[in-house]
Amino acid sequence: MVAVSTISGRCDSSAPGGRVAPHSGIEGGNDIETQDALRATSDELLRDLDALTQLEEEKRNTPQGDTRLVEIAARVEELAGRVLDGSRRQMTLTQSVNRNAATGESAVNATIATAHRNPGEILGEWRAAEREAQAAEPDSVASLEARARADRLRDEYREAFDAAKRS
Repeated sequence: MVAVSTISGRCDSSAPGGRVAPHSGIEGGNDIETQDALRATSDELLRDLDALTQLEEEKRNTPQGDTRLVEIAARVEELAGRVLDGSRRQMTLTQSVNRNAATGESAVNATIATAHRNPGEILGEWRAAEREAQAAEPDSVASLEARARADRLRDEYREAFDAAKRS
């Protein structure tokens, strides 16, 4: 089964599922690293929430007695746990950036939305998600997850590409 992603930070194809691996940016890292980690965590949460929504919809429409029902329910539980872990990480990161803003170490008006990941990194993840969706069995849990991830990455890439054109 293909993992949606691990909620943390930077892409690392050697991590399980080829997703992301932990990195600095909470305590002791500079403000840019912390803001980047906050954006990456937020992006991962949104991707996992999209996948969770699609899987929950699929689970609702899967007949009782279908062997996929248990597989889908297990994956929903796993994603929900990852969302909880990511929201805890995000809480730590937001406390750090708020502390930095209060002490004047960072811009007070900065937002998560203003921090953008490298478009090339996003494009690589998007292509990988598209390949995973194509390789997965149609209508499988892995296919649904990969499709949700690809959709979110496509939107993120468009946003990052447009931001790069404006600058």
